[in-house]
Amino acid sequence: MMTGSVIILALGFFLRDNKNAQKKYINFYLGEKMSEQNIEWTKLAEEKSFENNSEQLHKVKRDDILIVKDDDGFHAINNRCPHLGLALNLGGCDLKNKTIHCKFHSCDFSYDTGEVKSWLNVKGFEKFMMWLFSKFDADAKKMMSMEPKPVETFLTKVEDDFVWVGIDQGE
Repeated sequence: MMTGSVIILALGFFLRDNKNAQKKYINFYLGEKMSEQNIEWTKLAEEKSFENNSEQLHKVKRDDILIVKDDDGFHAINNRCPHLGLALNLGGCDLKNKTIHCKFHSCDFSYDTGEVKSWLNVKGFEKFMMWLFSKFDADAKKMMSMEPKPVETFLTKVEDDFVWVGIDQGE
């Protein structure tokens, strides 16, 4: 019982400042697929739809995939933080530094490469609260001691004015 309570408290604590949060909608893929060399490509959205919304969330099978358009093109990542699986898009993207921020754990990832840029970079009261939770809850302690993991990235391409995401199907 304690574990669930602590996690709910922690989420409530990190979600307290939602007045500036933008609504993010999940788009479902257009249904068109093709395969090339073990890559399954899924047609997601018209390229022009990114003119007013440079970050779009799309559902492909069971994954929420965040597509980010910047000056260098399109980038696709799994929208789940590799730390606990919470939604990355809620923290927002920094297009200048090519990063996405996990607001739940103060982690930053490159949306271009998946690389961890900062891991559990909490300060002040949040750091104290995380320390406190870890003293009373074994799951919270384990969560705070996890090794950094990169976020999963996917291939993208534009074909016939549509953005496609490519998922490697393995060998």
